Amino acid sequence: MSNTPRARALAKELRAARNEVGLSMKLVGQQIGWSEAKVSRVENAKQGVSESDVSAILAVLRVTGSDRERLLKMAREIDQPAWWELGRELPQQLTALIDAEQRATRITDVTLSMLPGLLQTRAYTRAIMEAAGVDPDEVDDLVSIRQVRQGILSKRDPADLRCFIDEAALLRPVGGPSVMADQLLHIASASAQPNVSVQVIPLALGAHAGLAGTFVLFEFVKARPVVYVEARSSGAFLDEPDDVALFSDAVERVVKVASSEADSREILREYANRYESEAG
Repeated sequence: MSNTPRARALAKELRAARNEVGLSMKLVGQQIGWSEAKVSRVENAKQGVSESDVSAILAVLRVTGSDRERLLKMAREIDQPAWWELGRELPQQLTALIDAEQRATRITDVTLSMLPGLLQTRAYTRAIMEAAGVDPDEVDDLVSIRQVRQGILSKRDPADLRCFIDEAALLRPVGGPSVMADQLLHIASASAQPNVSVQVIPLALGAHAGLAGTFVLFEFVKARPVVYVEARSSGAFLDEPDDVALFSDAVERVVKVASSEADSREILREYANRYESEAG
């Protein structure tokens, strides 16, 4: 199967492995009896690939040990639907985002107007979706999907999540005072986990490098980093090194001006207390 989230993920890993050893597609093809064009199609997920094909490629690239087993497992399971592909049709944009979350070793979320999706409570997510006009018949399923996605933070080998939240998002009472109080306390609690860090970008700072727009930076074991940017009804992944470098630079600039993790927890709790007092 080609051009599915899993196939595209495997293709990116194979391309990264070839680039790491500095072999050309032509040379790889010669050693396994393929044309350069076929290697290109495989690396761009435009042609299906079997486990034996992947094994041959990995032998040429001298990939061994746990990396080899991981990529062979991806090849074996390439035709098996992932949990998010079962039971309903999801937009390709969402399945690609979920796939990136599942594979990432580190996720950096710079958010402006809303709180990070991977740390949202059910009530907060529901309020966002209802305000956006999501079909009422779909809200429950989509809320549940977002909650299940958060499992990447508590699995055996969890992803590291770094969140930089503009203080403006804390001022917006999404769902009302009670929902916001619970949401902010949830984030404060989650930030105490060793693989989760949350830093607030102070409103008093004024302009900062994250103001150009919300984005998520994904980093992987072997594949090169990608950035996900989202608009109202569409999203896009950027993986060209020059493009990704712009966002990586923005992260480094934000790191320098954001409140510390400890101070950020206090800020979150202070806002939660305010909302609790408003809720009565």
